[in-house]
Amino acid sequence: MTDTISSWPRTGPTRTPRAAAAMVVSASATLVAGSLRWWGPSPEGYSAIFAPSWVAPVAAGTALLAVVAARGHRPASRHLALGLGWTAVVLLFWAGGGLALDAFRAFFAVTGIPAGDFAVVDVPGALVRSLATVTAVVTTLGTWSVATTGARPVRRRWPRVLGLAMCVPYPALKAYWWLGGTLGRPEPHTGGAPVMEVALFATAAVLVLALTHRPVPSRVVRAALQVVGWVAACAGLTMGALMVFGTAAQLLGLDDGPVDLGAGAITVIVALTYGTWLVTGLALLVATLDAGGAAARPALRGTRSVAAP
Repeated sequence: MTDTISSWPRTGPTRTPRAAAAMVVSASATLVAGSLRWWGPSPEGYSAIFAPSWVAPVAAGTALLAVVAARGHRPASRHLALGLGWTAVVLLFWAGGGLALDAFRAFFAVTGIPAGDFAVVDVPGALVRSLATVTAVVTTLGTWSVATTGARPVRRRWPRVLGLAMCVPYPALKAYWWLGGTLGRPEPHTGGAPVMEVALFATAAVLVLALTHRPVPSRVVRAALQVVGWVAACAGLTMGALMVFGTAAQLLGLDDGPVDLGAGAITVIVALTYGTWLVTGLALLVATLDAGGAAARPALRGTRSVAAP
């Protein structure tokens, strides 16, 4: 069911010259760094299972093409800009896959806390993944701006419902293994109580609720929620894309991939559980964008927003 709107000016955000410039700068940096990485030695160690080296430069080039397409004024130009923009976003988040692992390794490397090989960082790869993630955020904002130009305000319900639902499977699987379940469990299994997993996804659930709460909180609270929302969305999307897209590329023979296809049920379970990271990241991303959009729209008397599923 949807509500109707009695009146609303058909205006919306557009991609400003500043936003376009940010896309060009970030995408160009990613294109250069990614190309050098692609032409250089093949990744080794922990980053060998990450996205193929060609993904980052191709994604950055696609983002630059989206900027060019958005300069047109015809409907076809807008559709092309949206298609290129969202394609670039997907590829950029895949190219950023593993950034969270880089951050953990960098923490141990900088602090000097003994961690063995876990303190070794693939610096060139981490740089490319960092640039790709930043470009993914900038491209998302720019493409979202183009997509919502002239659109009526929409209050989406699905980010809350889907986000909350996807916070359950991963900690539930860890709890199942901890309680003695054997389906898909890697052996030998030495994991303890999934305290961190439960805390992580419980925090994500609270964040989903906070971002989708209306009316929008005060400016300071809203800004803090959006910052945390972007960080959480990037973490979920990059980790989810790393496993889901990596496994798909592996099945298609395009890359070695992140999983052992001969490991039986664990392969399917890993893909499905990390798929929940990807969907949770998507829900957080849309909720964060919606929170900013809702704050930017003044409440008009006699005006109601469209309620989407």
